[in-house]
Amino acid sequence: MKVFYLARINTATEDASTRHVFEFCRQFSRMGHEVVLFVPNLGRKRELEGVRLVYVPVGFRKPGVTFFSFYLSLFFILLFYCLKSRPDVVYTRLQTMEWMATLLKCVFRFKYVVEVNGLAPVEMKINNVSESWISFVIFMERIIYQLSDQWVTPSVLIRDYLVRNYEVNPEAVLVVTNGANPELSRPMDKTECRNQLGLPPDGNYLVFVGSLKKWHGIDRLVPLMSHLVEDIPDLYLLIVGDGEKKADLEEWIGQKQMHRNIILAGKVPFEKVPVYINAGDICLAPYFEEGLNETGISPLKIFEYMACARPIITNPVGGLDALFREHEIGVMIHSMNPQDWMKPIKDLLGDPDKMNTLGNNGLRAVQTHFNWEAICEKIETALEHLISRK
Repeated sequence: MKVFYLARINTATEDASTRHVFEFCRQFSRMGHEVVLFVPNLGRKRELEGVRLVYVPVGFRKPGVTFFSFYLSLFFILLFYCLKSRPDVVYTRLQTMEWMATLLKCVFRFKYVVEVNGLAPVEMKINNVSESWISFVIFMERIIYQLSDQWVTPSVLIRDYLVRNYEVNPEAVLVVTNGANPELSRPMDKTECRNQLGLPPDGNYLVFVGSLKKWHGIDRLVPLMSHLVEDIPDLYLLIVGDGEKKADLEEWIGQKQMHRNIILAGKVPFEKVPVYINAGDICLAPYFEEGLNETGISPLKIFEYMACARPIITNPVGGLDALFREHEIGVMIHSMNPQDWMKPIKDLLGDPDKMNTLGNNGLRAVQTHFNWEAICEKIETALEHLISRK
């Protein structure tokens, strides 16, 4: 199978989108398929074993304009590659303007598959974007959904939203969760990881990994630390990631003089993220936006925590409750009030046997279900069935 993957990612970054795309392409290549990945040329170039990367010129480096110029250039580059050798499938991570390139389907008759990992209109509402701009995005997405043959989503809630709001065929939507790479994210010795990172070897560590965005919620939990350390003086919060809330966190930490107990690691190379996770006792995945119950979520961080055999505390929003109930991987807090996290954190820290059990449950679930090999096998089966249909 020849797959052209279109992704508006920055290959120089280590964010979840880039990891997701690279894991998919790497795994499909290992399965014997020919994969060509088209990405914007934003400077630093990387190689990916078994995958051909095509860096698409971007004429302007400004928000919005970069977005448009990438797909304008992509149209001509995709045309060139299709003329050389037509793909069986063009696979994309949904982006509002991608139809500018995938209109070529009308000429080359390839199968067009769209992966929908989030719902832009809902996320825009969370960020108070104007209704007119949201309406424009919905209109653009309708064009994409009319063109595409198959949809892949990590959440039943996203599937239901697409069926309800865009009239897509539910039988053409494959629901498959995200996952982790157990070759990279794996259990390691806690003390060795702390020593490697230069952290105090003793004490209790909470860990958060992810971008510091509004809906990721870690900024709502940080103020709890001033109360938690009164009962647990050797408690540390290790935050790995960067984003719009970082400045607010730095200001609060400075005002409360919490530099000793709250460590902002910032962005780190992805291969080092498992070291930070394994330095911790409990991993956090806070979500305090009600809108996430509409979008559904399947965060990579959850599966990477699981792969490192660490117990997780989260709010059961966006379908996470089903994952936690079925595999017993952590503690769910049925509240949108951050104050309600204090007792579960203290209770779990005080129960090492439960922490160990929950962590091992997560590890087994990744080894069996939530790894990229298993995930890509499901997608492969769906694509082969799609190609076989005339």
